[in-house]
Amino acid sequence: MIVNPLRSRLRRWFRPPRRFRLTREGKWFIGATLILGFAAVNGGINLLFLIFGMLLCLLLANGFLSEASLRHLVVTRRLPAAIHARTPFLVGIAVRNAKKRIPTFSLEVEDMVAEKPVDRRCFYLKVPAGREQETAYRRTLPRRGIHHLSGLRVSTRFPFGLLRRSMDVDAPAELLVYPALLPVTDAVLASGLAELNDRQSTTRTRRGEFESLREFRPGDDPRDIHWRTSARRGRRFVRQFEGNTGRLVVVALDDAQPKEASPGGDRAAPFEAAVSLAASAALVLLRQGYQVGLATSGAFLAPGAGNIQASHILRHLALVEMRPAAEMVPAMLPAALRGIAVLRVLQGPQAPRLETSRALAGRPS
Repeated sequence: MIVNPLRSRLRRWFRPPRRFRLTREGKWFIGATLILGFAAVNGGINLLFLIFGMLLCLLLANGFLSEASLRHLVVTRRLPAAIHARTPFLVGIAVRNAKKRIPTFSLEVEDMVAEKPVDRRCFYLKVPAGREQETAYRRTLPRRGIHHLSGLRVSTRFPFGLLRRSMDVDAPAELLVYPALLPVTDAVLASGLAELNDRQSTTRTRRGEFESLREFRPGDDPRDIHWRTSARRGRRFVRQFEGNTGRLVVVALDDAQPKEASPGGDRAAPFEAAVSLAASAALVLLRQGYQVGLATSGAFLAPGAGNIQASHILRHLALVEMRPAAEMVPAMLPAALRGIAVLRVLQGPQAPRLETSRALAGRPS
């Protein structure tokens, strides 16, 4: 009856498992302690025995105080909403000290990838009892896709710096990394879309039945402004009609596997550059007020606007993969979207390029 509570208390004390690693100062300290103990035993000098006992007490005190510093800590990771490849971002680490009276000193927290810590860490000089502190470290991921984090490693050298005591916290997480962004100016897109926009603007309004009202965007026809609603809400609103295909653009990505490798010998390099250019062009068009869709081999994302559409496009491009030429299936567009502007992103040996056309026969031309 008494053994089981004692055993469970010991398990709670030593769980999660701690790791010990002597520091350089700790190795020198233990070496000096052993030499002093040998001299005390060999010479029978009481003063040396006294000093030897004091040094052993320091080692024991270092172990107990470091263990007390790591107990009752709640560590959480806070990730940013959007992460792009080759772009620095901040990962927040929050530490809450659940102890009632004892503060925590000299704490370090590291993220773990495949059971190995990353090259950045967060340091906390003092976390008072019952309080929470948060800091962040900067990290850059080289490629898009899904990256896995296995957990967090919490360590301390408190109080004397003789050893580093650490524990691993199980906190798995997945990072969805969007494609890297490239500098795409308005002039690059306007070179191909200017003529198509002019054609669309003549047929953009007053087609079909009235559907709804939406906020005014740059390029909308001022004749479609609903002045009564605009005056009531203090912002300009325009009428939207059924069958309205104005300012719609579909970004078509060339995701075919190239027959020849790039000059650097990497077959994936041209494709990754094309994916980055497609993501960058889509974001620029969305900021300009376009309704942007996405077409890849065998997949189609309907045009839309706003931050939600941007996240859908970036998520799709973060997970898209190259396809062999034999598996290429052209994405079919709905009949209502035939004839809209298509911005094709083509792979190139040196750099990707953009081409503009109109959707014909239900697929990007």
